[in-house]
Amino acid sequence: MCFFFHSRIWARIKQLEVQQALLTERVDMLNARIEQLETEVRSGIVANPPLQQFLESKMGQNISISTSSVTVLGTVLAVGKDAVEIRETSGDIVIIPFSQISVAQ
Repeated sequence: MCFFFHSRIWARIKQLEVQQALLTERVDMLNARIEQLETEVRSGIVANPPLQQFLESKMGQNISISTSSVTVLGTVLAVGKDAVEIRETSGDIVIIPFSQISVAQ
C-alpha cells in the first residue's frame, strides 16, 4: 500500500513539474510581448506586420491610401516598420505613418 501511494505522489509531482515548465515558458513569452509593447508605446512606433506586408507587395505599384483627413493616390516607393512613402501623381513625396492609415487598396 505504501509503495502504491508513493508511486501516485511521484507521478503527480512529475505532472506538476511539466505544468510548471509550460507555465514558465508562457510567462516568459508574455513578458517578452509586454516589453515589445512598452517599447512601441514609448517610441510611438507601432508595428503592423500585416499592413507592412501588404504595402511591400504593392512596391512600385499605384495604390490608394485613406486617412481620416485625406486620400492619397500614388506609387509605393518605400515601406518601413511604421510608415509608407508614396509618390503622388503630382510628383510630391508623402510619408504616411501606419497609425494614420484607415484604408489601403
